[in-house]
Amino acid sequence: MGLVLVLVAALPAPAWAHGFGERFVLPLPLWLWVAGAGLTVLLTFAVLAVFVRERRAAADTARAEIARFAPATVAAIRAVAVGLFAVFVAAGFLGNQDPYQNILPTFVWVIWWVGLAFVCALIGDLWALVNPFATVFAWAERAFLLRPLLRYPPRLGAWPAVLVYLGFAWAELIWSANDVPRDLATAVTAYAAFTWIAMLLFGRERWLQSGEAFSVAFAVLARFAPLVAERKADGRAHLYARPHGAGLAGDVDMRVSFLAFVLLMLATVTFDGFLETPLFQAITNALYSSRDVADAMFRLADFGISDLQIIMTVALVLFPILFFAAYWLTSAAMARVTGSRRPVAYLACTFVLSLVPIAVAYHLSHYFTLLLTAGQFLIPLTSDPFGWGWNLFGTRGYEVNIAFVSPYVFWYGATTIIVIGHVIAVYLAHVVALRELPTRRAAMLSQVPMVLLMVAYTMSSLWILAQPLIG
Repeated sequence: MGLVLVLVAALPAPAWAHGFGERFVLPLPLWLWVAGAGLTVLLTFAVLAVFVRERRAAADTARAEIARFAPATVAAIRAVAVGLFAVFVAAGFLGNQDPYQNILPTFVWVIWWVGLAFVCALIGDLWALVNPFATVFAWAERAFLLRPLLRYPPRLGAWPAVLVYLGFAWAELIWSANDVPRDLATAVTAYAAFTWIAMLLFGRERWLQSGEAFSVAFAVLARFAPLVAERKADGRAHLYARPHGAGLAGDVDMRVSFLAFVLLMLATVTFDGFLETPLFQAITNALYSSRDVADAMFRLADFGISDLQIIMTVALVLFPILFFAAYWLTSAAMARVTGSRRPVAYLACTFVLSLVPIAVAYHLSHYFTLLLTAGQFLIPLTSDPFGWGWNLFGTRGYEVNIAFVSPYVFWYGATTIIVIGHVIAVYLAHVVALRELPTRRAAMLSQVPMVLLMVAYTMSSLWILAQPLIG
């Protein structure tokens, strides 16, 4: 992220974005860590094959109500969220344009995107409650009795959300002005306007389910969470507790577009880590050394895009394509080894929710140090959100310390999270196979290609995470 790079570059002490400012010697050779993680996933499959015979995991219906909230309470929370949204956008337009002194960049990239994703994955879908885009449009619906102008084409599925999310990933990872408060505020305002127009055309609920990328993304992560809220006929919001991962275990009608969205989430966060590896640097150097490629990038530079941004943009587009191809080939192999007559698309969509724990694990492992370190900037910025010298809550003088997280904590934590995520994914895929395929033998055979894919992804994930540490 541009903001993080700026923050890291300006700090006098050794710091990191997702890696560290100085080389870290792993307690064991990297190949042992990578091989051990892969073997752990493989051993999990072997244990499941022997001992797990149930065709269903804990269902989402196995839940208990723990709280109820009156409509006034929900409305008040949403009003506060809209008010904060307005303040943050105003800070971007009117406040100090130094990203250190303005709350908008830190809030958008660290607190909202990283922090809220953690909350949604580990607690519940908070975004569904506080989404200011949905709240403002709901107010307009009631005030002007709005109705959808068009019928949403069913064939579109979640493809609009896929495209929006890809654009967001580009802005997060490649856009050079993503830490400039006024430019970021302009982008947020433009996205809000786009969202409201889409809701006006197709309806609020329909767009939230298919086009509003962040509602889709946070809902995907929240399927792993232990809390779920529902609004009943009495107007109250009912909060339920359920087993972790229960939202991933049910029979859900999935589309290829949703499958593509889940794979895109995996691909973009992996791509973020890949940017910090020597392999990406070697690829970049090779492209620079090619005269034809250099000439083409020079011509494209007339459009205001740097040569490095061009390379990164092409790589960003290729990553999801490669992920999709690998998963599709795995699904085809599952159909082949089991002799299933069902289309490959059916199998691919049936097993896609088993990948969500991997998405959760990689997001947590990749970003938790960023949240603990760069997230501290919110403490002084809360007292002075516009950078005008205020000290509203007495925290303006707080000194950020982003070196308090040990690299040992990062490495052991990231390794543990990734392995656990893949183990849970193997279990869910195993349960789905037992449920969907006619015989236990077919279920076991189907999981061989899937486990090999997960082992490969586990090992490559750890290799990518290690590069900023050992490089």
